[in-house]
Amino acid sequence: MLCDRNTPYHVPRLPSDSEHALNRSVLTGQLANYPRTNAVAIPSQDPIVVAPSPTPFRRDDTLDFAAIEHNVARWLKTPLSGFVLNSENGEEAFLSESEQLEIVRTVQRVNNNRKLLIAGIDNPSVRETLRIADSLVSAGAELVRIRIPRLTSNLDGYFDTVIPRIAVPVLIIHQMAPGTFLSHAAPAGAEATQIGDWVARDNVFGYIASADLRFEARVRSFITPAKRFWAGNGSLLLAGVAVGANGACMMLGNVAPQECCDIVRHAMAGELKQAQTIQDRVLELDWQILARRAAGLKVALTLLGFDSGLPRSPSQAGDDQDIQQIREALRRAGLLT
Repeated sequence: MLCDRNTPYHVPRLPSDSEHALNRSVLTGQLANYPRTNAVAIPSQDPIVVAPSPTPFRRDDTLDFAAIEHNVARWLKTPLSGFVLNSENGEEAFLSESEQLEIVRTVQRVNNNRKLLIAGIDNPSVRETLRIADSLVSAGAELVRIRIPRLTSNLDGYFDTVIPRIAVPVLIIHQMAPGTFLSHAAPAGAEATQIGDWVARDNVFGYIASADLRFEARVRSFITPAKRFWAGNGSLLLAGVAVGANGACMMLGNVAPQECCDIVRHAMAGELKQAQTIQDRVLELDWQILARRAAGLKVALTLLGFDSGLPRSPSQAGDDQDIQQIREALRRAGLLT
């Protein structure tokens, strides 16, 4: 199936009972050699296309785990390669750590290793990043997605310490102003050469590009073809492949998984007319949803029959005008009659 899990390679995992050695290595700044066991399967054939999953909440603001299970069961039938949990689209800032871990466990229980499971971290602390990563891996994460830190200038020191100590491969995302998708362009979080150096490390699986394609085209020149370079926006899938993307991670994949996979596949095959036709069809849908952040995504998924729940308080649900505009965009995209 297009974009789905293919012939895997095996990446060993670090046992979670090495906390004492981990803490000691962090304090001394010295690299530690940990035994790695319990191999997990990760797709080895491109394109890999994943989506940052939304988090459904009930009217009383509690997590709706039954809705998560229902939605995951539906996405398992799509060509998506996997799930990204604890992301901006999943309202990560509104979740406690215990909730984030239980979401990973719930998704993996339904998923049962059929699709790739990626869990996100957004923390500038080395110690906290390593602690959280260990918990996420124990809960079932197969990759850990790390957002380039915004609250420290010692980025090289952060990645020098973190990358070799995380038990599963790392996916670096360049998203310096999460949640402000349409309001302004965020400054680059690092030099292109720095990003290339981080991605070249042995335990780094790949990189998710920002929407600044002028900058990201330069970043691509510093990233070896052996590493993944993913487009990070549904409206820029075709353009992303044009600057070298070989996969994607974007919100639109939740709503239009087949279309997103087809755009990337056609573009990578040089079938630009086919890719452009699909890209044009979903552009307005991507815009209408992102303009409303989590509320927009949940409106779209509800209209498609998912159990998407509500945004967490104090965020507001979509109103009648939001619903109408997103319904019309879904129709224009050919996803709703």
